[in-house]
Amino acid sequence: MIATGNAQQAEIHAVTGSSGGGKTTHARKLVMKKKHRRTIIWSPKEGVDNYASWYAGSVICTTAAEVRDIVKGAGKRGSFHIVFKPTLKRALDEKQFNAVCLIALHNGGKLLFLVDELHTVTKPTGAVDGWSKLVMMGRGLGIEIWGLSQRPASMDKDFMGNASTLHTRRLSYPEDAKALARSLGIKQAEVSALHGFMWIERNNLTGEVTRG
Repeated sequence: MIATGNAQQAEIHAVTGSSGGGKTTHARKLVMKKKHRRTIIWSPKEGVDNYASWYAGSVICTTAAEVRDIVKGAGKRGSFHIVFKPTLKRALDEKQFNAVCLIALHNGGKLLFLVDELHTVTKPTGAVDGWSKLVMMGRGLGIEIWGLSQRPASMDKDFMGNASTLHTRRLSYPEDAKALARSLGIKQAEVSALHGFMWIERNNLTGEVTRG
């Protein structure tokens, strides 16, 4: 269970890897070990990934207003499971993403906030204010954050720098392998050599690097 307050350890998880490498399966395995009563999942490929199947009663939303109404209706004690399906039109999605992040930040209770294909709504040079605030302040509010992406070199550096764990599967592009190797503190050749369902993970709280 996540404790509130700044003394707690941050639960911010970055999971990267090319399509079909097992990153979503890895995230689900760990996420479903906990009994989250309040969840918001950003799912650009919902038709394929089916995050709505993770929790009974999940509601698929396409506007921030829908998310706001559900969270407001739940109050401080009610549960909700929201899957947000964006348009994949970047300008519009960034505005919606900003609003959804701010709703999550002020939801009034512990929360799982998972973003798939994070690179579609953030850039290496920065992200919308709502996401930046969520990453910076979420741990003190009991918000567990997951960011998944096929293109880690295109994700915002603040998120990567604040992640408590970095987990990568095989990556198709050299620039992605380079970015992950730098974050993991290992040689790029080792990341580039990953294939199948192989993985490397760094726990930034302990500095331990594990492989599988």
